[in-house]
Amino acid sequence: MDHTAAGDLSRNLKAVLVVFIGCCLLSVIRIAWNAPKPGHINPDNIAKRSDQRFSAVKQALPTRGVIGYIGENGDSALPDYYLAQYALAPLVVDRSIQHKFVIGNFPGSEVPASLPGLRKTQDFGNGVVLLTSEDSQ
Repeated sequence: MDHTAAGDLSRNLKAVLVVFIGCCLLSVIRIAWNAPKPGHINPDNIAKRSDQRFSAVKQALPTRGVIGYIGENGDSALPDYYLAQYALAPLVVDRSIQHKFVIGNFPGSEVPASLPGLRKTQDFGNGVVLLTSEDSQ
């Protein structure tokens, strides 16, 4: 390859890079321009709704201590557990049924008719139930 061919290739490569970078910048500017502005975003306050779901059962529980937890399986199981912990604080919510009081959290399905080793004490609606261990009388 002679010197002029290498120079043409270098110029062509530079031109292609400039066009490519220009297109990328235009795309980013368009996305930034069309993005919702922070003042117009109305977030769905999940934590507040979780507080509301668990407010009645929280009144039926001791103010301090450790309670058990049982909930649904699947993708939302861990986030649902964390929301229950948040809503029931300062109680410690242990993901176990080996406690006198156990919270049943079934927001996306029916509460199971029977849960082995547990007795339904009160149904607070919206998938929230208070259970007690059958061993604790």
